[in-house]
Amino acid sequence: MPRILLTYIFIVFSVLTAFSAARYEVDIPGVDASGIGVYIEDLVNPEVVLDVNGEIPLIPASITKAITCSSALNVIDPDSRFITTVYADGKISKGILHGNLTINAVGDPTVESRHFSTTRGFADSIATAVSRAGIKTITGKILITYSKTLESGVPSGWMDEDLIWPYGAEFHAMNYADNSTIFNSAKKNTRPFVPNLTVTRNKNSAKLSRLRNSKAINVSGSSKGAATTIANPDPESSARYAVRSALQDIGITVEGRHVKPAGPHKRIYAHKSPSYIDIMVSLMHRSDNLMAEGILHAIQPDGNIGSIIKKELEMWYEKGVDTCGIVIEDGSGLSRNNRISPYFMADVLIWMVNNGNSDGRYLSLFPRAGIEGSMKNFGKGTPLEGRFAAKTGSMRGVQCYAGFMLNNDGSPTHVVIVMINNFNGSRARLKKSIEELLIQNLL
Repeated sequence: MPRILLTYIFIVFSVLTAFSAARYEVDIPGVDASGIGVYIEDLVNPEVVLDVNGEIPLIPASITKAITCSSALNVIDPDSRFITTVYADGKISKGILHGNLTINAVGDPTVESRHFSTTRGFADSIATAVSRAGIKTITGKILITYSKTLESGVPSGWMDEDLIWPYGAEFHAMNYADNSTIFNSAKKNTRPFVPNLTVTRNKNSAKLSRLRNSKAINVSGSSKGAATTIANPDPESSARYAVRSALQDIGITVEGRHVKPAGPHKRIYAHKSPSYIDIMVSLMHRSDNLMAEGILHAIQPDGNIGSIIKKELEMWYEKGVDTCGIVIEDGSGLSRNNRISPYFMADVLIWMVNNGNSDGRYLSLFPRAGIEGSMKNFGKGTPLEGRFAAKTGSMRGVQCYAGFMLNNDGSPTHVVIVMINNFNGSRARLKKSIEELLIQNLL
């Protein structure tokens, strides 16, 4: 058959395939074809099953976390941990530390996290270590030190209205209790306690808000004193307060004087986080933004956010992944400035299962449909249940999935990327339509 005829047939087939998929999605109220990106590839018998706008970068939302974890697994030892070290700075004599208690923070996002009970008790553990060192009085202060690169600020693409809520909690060098606190707007109480919290009031509307990079909470409208969980604007002060309280509870005095230590820099305690791989499983299954930012920073602890992302994209380019048009601003996907194409997403996931999954742990990061985490209700009771493992991504106008169809033995048979932007209809209906699309093309 002449090459020109083969080319014509291929083009017609490709257009019809794309049109069919687009019509299927456009039938959902509020969904426009320009905001649809779908790429499905058979990994067993390598061929493209479905490709609709695969080259177009779209807002990925939380499927960005799959990129973050993939990048990290190429750079860091998955069994390593964040280690927050505590030092007695100064001479210890007759139960007195003539100096400061210094905590060296490293960006561990799990300190006192409710999601890891085995590593709780940060402040109590420090107090016990201080007591074992024979210290009864600290003449100086409790200091928290860290690399300035860990304090990168709020990414520009994060929406202002998100910053007050726990999912919009800012990443810090010293994170504490998931960087969230229970706030009573009437009494101005917080738990964990946030010392010196500034609360401003405005009666124009009933809502809570926080300005970008601010440590003040704005309370608008009347309040009945209901307790609400919000992002902690100053987790460092909460951690310091918790440590001081734990010391006082066992009779250790912190005088808080300005002291220039003269003497040794002695390590008395090292707080270890769960392993990086355990953190990744947790953040991927629950879609935890704070922990995703922590894992991103672990790629290059001494680098700022810009240099880390540059290193990340250069790494994938060197592995043969086309990074043209790809924009990444954070590790969690909360930024609306992020742009990732289905092709890029698929290439990264395919590279990982072909080169970075020798022990199967990479696939364990993706929750299974109808069973686990953020995928627990997707595909439940359908042939997708237990066989489709994917990271979800959702925000206003965005619904995405990135993952794999699995064989009975758990091995991947297809890479699946679905990215929907700019819809304004029913999210439940959209998810149902995506389920039907995957069933039609995969089973």
